[in-house]
Amino acid sequence: MQSDSPWDDITPEDEAKQPSMMDAPPESVPISAGFSTMQNGAMLSGMAEMPPGQMIFLGPPSSAPKVIGILCVLWGLFGLGSSGLNLLGVLGYETSQPILLAVYGGGLAVGVATIAGGVMLVNYQRRGVHLLFIAILVSSALGGLELTTIDEVYDQMLEDGDLAQEEYDLIMNNSEIVAGIGMIFVALCGGMCGLIAAIPLMVSNNGLDKSSLFG
Repeated sequence: MQSDSPWDDITPEDEAKQPSMMDAPPESVPISAGFSTMQNGAMLSGMAEMPPGQMIFLGPPSSAPKVIGILCVLWGLFGLGSSGLNLLGVLGYETSQPILLAVYGGGLAVGVATIAGGVMLVNYQRRGVHLLFIAILVSSALGGLELTTIDEVYDQMLEDGDLAQEEYDLIMNNSEIVAGIGMIFVALCGGMCGLIAAIPLMVSNNGLDKSSLFG
């Protein structure tokens, strides 16, 4: 006859103390054998965390403004000397002298402005770029004005004997083509010079200050 006592399902104390294979924790496996701590069977613990902020390392300012500034100073010196020589040479002309004097006198001013803008760029001043833009615009306008006096210049060269009659007739027959090519050349030169002067503005970390010629 079976006993219905509720104490019959109690496991003996010795059996309860013996751990079961199913309840045993899994064996820890090292993450990598390349670390010295892993070779000893140690486990990494803790939680991976991202740094609270992003660190930005700023290097020295770009040298592009200084390089462009030096090139502009050299170009301004060349333009200053060229305009000075042309101004001295045009003093002997009898035709279109006021226009040519204005063109080459303006060339002197453009040369001075180009040198000043280059010096400002060497010192990382943003207003140097603005001054160079103005100098390029004025130089292009003076170049176009000079082309309007080309016929009178050739007349004077023919009168002085610097140009033969055949050469003069050939030039006069193609004067519109010559003027058109000259205008295209002036526009291309102005555009290229403007792009070169704008390089410091397009370079990241250019180091230019907040100065401006336009307020």
